[in-house]
Amino acid sequence: MQVYKKLLTAGIGVLAAGAFVSSASAVTNIKAVSGLKRTNTITQCFLKNMLAPLNANGKGVVEMKYLGGHSVVPPRKAAKALQRGQFDWLHSPISYYIGAVPEGYAFLASNVSIQDIRTNGGWEILQEVFKKKVGARLIGWGPNKTKYNMYLMMMPKFDKDGVPDLSGVKMRATGTYRPLFNALGASTINMKSSEIYTGIQRGVVSGFGWPDVAIVPLGLHKIVKYRVTPAFYVTNSVETMNLNFYNKLSQKARDLINQTAVAYEKSGPVFMEAQRSKEEKVLHGAGVKDIALKGGAAKKYLAIAHGAIWEQLAKRSPEFGGKLKAKMYKE
Repeated sequence: MQVYKKLLTAGIGVLAAGAFVSSASAVTNIKAVSGLKRTNTITQCFLKNMLAPLNANGKGVVEMKYLGGHSVVPPRKAAKALQRGQFDWLHSPISYYIGAVPEGYAFLASNVSIQDIRTNGGWEILQEVFKKKVGARLIGWGPNKTKYNMYLMMMPKFDKDGVPDLSGVKMRATGTYRPLFNALGASTINMKSSEIYTGIQRGVVSGFGWPDVAIVPLGLHKIVKYRVTPAFYVTNSVETMNLNFYNKLSQKARDLINQTAVAYEKSGPVFMEAQRSKEEKVLHGAGVKDIALKGGAAKKYLAIAHGAIWEQLAKRSPEFGGKLKAKMYKE
């Protein structure tokens, strides 16, 4: 009898240990990678407004671990790596994988709020796109109000309407800026963001496009001469998950992730605007002058920017281009 009691006690102990392991293993670990460096302002926005709140509210359910950016996978290969399941979550501008998801252009030229896109049917179209093109689930669009500017080393020529004429000018560009720069007459050159400074020093390029934040961390405010306003486009940095990984999550985990993403779409712009305001003071303090387009010139400049994007999307995505424009852009 004593032996039986000992065995029973031992068995209960094993079951208890097993229950503990089972409970611990219920926590889903999410491996996250960014397309931009950890120090980039947009990455910091993600870490502070998506990752941190998710980990705080998801204790016992989900835990996100940030693996890094460029050191983990080259940005242009990150979407395919996510699709293969090399990691679970990608925070990145779609511009880095615009070849695979040309519909990413719709984010850039959008002038409709993310809240409206989530309710007018646009979000469902985007989910179809990401599922079909890269086997991913679109989670959120955090810095959804961060815009872009054009930066130049010289005062440009202007056309008869007062819009910059970049004929003969070499501009550093990614898929984000190429349609606009080409429409203004420039030739474009691909180079990493970390190479822009030396590219300008050596005369390889005479300008570039960049978000209205994160220029100071690269030191570009020390070398650039002019900034053209008004700002154009909206950053297409989004959160995506490997679709198979997402589908295997518990409903509770999905709810936590999606609720945090919706909150991030409100807190992200607040964070980015605070950073933009700080950087603008540094930018002007360094002597950068604004070329402020006004009236008809500003209107035409923005029309060229948006028109070039929607034209590209119509050509590259006849299946989704028109549908997305109807949901994400107001003439």
